[in-house]
Amino acid sequence: MTTLETLCPAQLATITGGVTRPTPQAQAVCNRPQFDWMAAHLVPDNARKPGVQRHVIVHDAQVCGFPMPR
Repeated sequence: MTTLETLCPAQLATITGGVTRPTPQAQAVCNRPQFDWMAAHLVPDNARKPGVQRHVIVHDAQVCGFPMPR
């Protein structure tokens, strides 16, 4: 049986800890050294030269919470 409760913002502010589990997708792509390597080899989308296209890096940055390189 599941019981639902409504918490007020003051109660939510006191909650700490807990388990954070990354999604399976995040587990597969959230590797900071690999992300940094890809960012160093950034090429524009649809480029016909070697490198990692920008849309791939944007996606990984969003999934992993990494800052997007400039």
